[in-house]
Amino acid sequence: MKIALLVFVSILGSFSFIEAQELSLDALAPGLNEIQIKHHGHSRRLLITAPTSFESGSRYATLLCFHGAGGKADGQSIRWGRHADSRNLLVVSCEAIQPMAKWNFKDQFHDIDHDDVGFVTGVIEALVAARVTDPQTIYATGHSSGGLFCYRLAKQTDLFAALAPMSCGMAKGDHTPEEGTQPVSIFQVIGDQDKSFHGSSNPKVTMYSADKRINIWRMFNQCDAQPTINQPFKKITLRTYVNAHDIEVVLCTVAGEGHHIRHDLRDKADRIALDFLMNHRRNANHK
Repeated sequence: MKIALLVFVSILGSFSFIEAQELSLDALAPGLNEIQIKHHGHSRRLLITAPTSFESGSRYATLLCFHGAGGKADGQSIRWGRHADSRNLLVVSCEAIQPMAKWNFKDQFHDIDHDDVGFVTGVIEALVAARVTDPQTIYATGHSSGGLFCYRLAKQTDLFAALAPMSCGMAKGDHTPEEGTQPVSIFQVIGDQDKSFHGSSNPKVTMYSADKRINIWRMFNQCDAQPTINQPFKKITLRTYVNAHDIEVVLCTVAGEGHHIRHDLRDKADRIALDFLMNHRRNANHK
């Protein structure tokens, strides 16, 4: 589906936006850009951070970010946008339909099943068509509800080179890879005191434990059964499984931390996650 884009171009370093005009993505500028997209009758908001070296017509690795329940695009934009320059990265922070502000990580869970997968697919198609995004280096990350949504995207789409769900569960059935799902690298960040670490169940959804979900994706991706284990920082442990084609599944556990990881540890985990994501390219055979 083609989607109309309304771009609010910001002055670098300022959050004061000029009057909205209907523009193409060619109008993206270095720094922060705010965009409104019409999708299925809803106005959807994006915050796109382009590196200061950004040039129209050049293709960039692109990270899509998804906030937690009740959030907006601003938090993830601040969290990840600061890496745009050092990584030469386009950071696209997406906003769920307000005021519900929750990603449709599985159908028939929320009161309304918004087509968030279609929305994200349309955003990526527009970015690629505008020749600002390299289709082989598109990544996703999300916190809590946004992390759950990453698992849905991993199962249902073939758009991403790697995904990094954070501080979240994984829904049994709805997120379990199956025939038609493409192998993809996964980097799960979670505190060992997070409510989602050991899994949970209620009448609407069963969430896999961290160990179980990693094992499911390890087996689906045909990774080695024995992981490499290392501790890049105190309290942060990586358990990495890899297959013959360098597709990886990683469990990044933060010791003693709950659903909201302490900022200094979260920042370290974010840097590790970015290293992981940007080390992967989408299979060139995928269309």
